Amino acid sequence: MFTLSSHGLLTCGLFLLSAPLLALAACTPNTSDTSALQALIQQGGAGYTLQLCAGQTYNLTDALNYTAVNQEISTEGYPQDSTRATLVVTGFNKTTAVQAQNEGLNGAKLRNVQINGNRLPTEAIYQAPNANIEFGGANQDQLIEYVRSYDPRGWSCMHIAEGPFRCSNATIQNNDIGPCGTDYFQNWADGVSLSCANSRVQNNVITDATDGGVVIFGAPFSTIRNNSISVKTRTMLGGINLVDVLPWLPEGNFSHVLVEDNTIHGGFATEVGNATAGVNNASAIIKIGIAVGPDVWFSDGRYGRNQSTGGTIQGNSFSGAFAFAMGVSSAKNFVIQNNSFTGNTSFIGTYGPNCTTSTRTPHPPVALLLEQSSVSNMTLSVPSDSSYQFTNGTALGLTCFMPPQGQDEWPYGDGGVNSLVGGSNSTNGNTNSTASTSRGGASGTGGAAPSGTSSASGAGSIRRGELSSSLRGMAVLGVALLGGAMSVLL
Repeated sequence: MFTLSSHGLLTCGLFLLSAPLLALAACTPNTSDTSALQALIQQGGAGYTLQLCAGQTYNLTDALNYTAVNQEISTEGYPQDSTRATLVVTGFNKTTAVQAQNEGLNGAKLRNVQINGNRLPTEAIYQAPNANIEFGGANQDQLIEYVRSYDPRGWSCMHIAEGPFRCSNATIQNNDIGPCGTDYFQNWADGVSLSCANSRVQNNVITDATDGGVVIFGAPFSTIRNNSISVKTRTMLGGINLVDVLPWLPEGNFSHVLVEDNTIHGGFATEVGNATAGVNNASAIIKIGIAVGPDVWFSDGRYGRNQSTGGTIQGNSFSGAFAFAMGVSSAKNFVIQNNSFTGNTSFIGTYGPNCTTSTRTPHPPVALLLEQSSVSNMTLSVPSDSSYQFTNGTALGLTCFMPPQGQDEWPYGDGGVNSLVGGSNSTNGNTNSTASTSRGGASGTGGAAPSGTSSASGAGSIRRGELSSSLRGMAVLGVALLGGAMSVLL
């Protein structure tokens, strides 16, 4: 049976014979009337679910705002594939599809939908300062799961803000995220931007985010676990970033943050080249697989002597092409252990036009870069019998490195040309600083410079760190083994 709601929306109702004329509400069909959808949320009150219809598209002229505790927006039947309902941002100068940051929105849920930010290839990014999804704020126990978020007009595919430092216990899981932004200068966007404390970002697949795959803005006591982060068609500045000392002052509070068991894939060859490497037709790399400390990212000294503080990074694996797998500087009280290189890996790139430390930052790039003079109380576990060691050197503004253009520098693997599939061997050990070998690529064009903010108020070149979060870039080292892939622990 079909009934017409007071908002002009056609609603399906199923009458059960066993319950006298009891109507069960089904999905809300697609409509171009965003205000009518908003009215349903407003009138539904606490615990209301706006259930969208599978396979349907909803063009939004403004964001849908949650209005009470424990509300949910989801697709009927909770599909996990392309039949999830799609919310498309269409409003002029709008960048957000759903918003749950106002006070009093504990338990807000976004489940099993697709969010299309609707950024056109010719459209300048940062039309307005918000992400596709804006959650967090002064709230607890929020959930985003089985959501696809892509092509944001703003600075992130998904932002979970700290609010007045009361946000806690957000869960971001099982989402497929990206592409986010482009790799043109200052057109980048994050995959997940997390500033909510005691939260979990887990089991997500993040592909072709161009700023950070997961950017952690402090978010003390949070866990980032079992995510797959990769590049296919564009360069990513950082896979997982712990570089923003704002908003959690003093000294960048990453205490008890755990980054573990994530898989980070740089670019792979898309064409056959020589025996160990080929060309990537998008010149796609991850410039820094995991970045720790503000100086690794920002070369302008904007944070003075502030440091990223606390946290554990362990059990993560790197494969593919990077400039640096890890860069560590201006940090203290970190544990970095039992991470590994698996399969074929290379460390490539050259100074770009925005590099300001060309006489000091190692070139060609190295696998693991540690600026010893700027860190303290660090526990590092790296292999004692392999070339993958921390190299002591200046780690300042590493996103300025540029990938090679049209050269056989990308390793084979991960489904790429001549990919190798096999077992892996691991070694373990301890050391602080020895040499690592790699090969630099040819100069690229353009360049990446530090970017910036966590919060919904930052945009463009002032994003990360200049407003309160709501204050938010050789001999191939990967060795192809006939019997399997080499793996070494660090």
